[in-house]
Amino acid sequence: MGGGRFLDPKRKFSVSGLEETLTIQDIQQAFANAGVEIYGSADEELRIAERVRLHIMDSGVRVVINGGLAVQFTARTQRSDAPSAPSEELFQRVRQEVGERAGNRGYEESGAEIVEVKDPVDQARVLDVWHEVTYRKSLDDIGEAIEEVRWALELDKYVRPL
Repeated sequence: MGGGRFLDPKRKFSVSGLEETLTIQDIQQAFANAGVEIYGSADEELRIAERVRLHIMDSGVRVVINGGLAVQFTARTQRSDAPSAPSEELFQRVRQEVGERAGNRGYEESGAEIVEVKDPVDQARVLDVWHEVTYRKSLDDIGEAIEEVRWALELDKYVRPL
């Protein structure tokens, strides 16, 4: 776990309907107590981990603490799966496959971007291009946030083009 710097570590969040003042460490502990692993933390966000076989990895799911409590996640398609498809078509696949289900749970699209995945040895070489869409849901209760993180972890966030 990384130690992030938080502007207001004593924000108020509800725990099981009871209002109390919590620090970021308290929120991390609530997730740990619920069996949710934290991959790391940064300014005002917890990066949720997922296990792939024996390895712990960044899941793309975040708990954001910035003027309130929110859960967000990023879903994507990869250019390598559809080399001739236009970018808007790749974004639209994510919105159809993931966005509709997320919207039914109260998530809203908060951003979309094209990300070049570069070779770690040769930064001039692009290995793939991802078309990412980020969804976000504001919450009032840590218990709800834990439930939403579990849902987002189960969601297939990698969408293959048709």
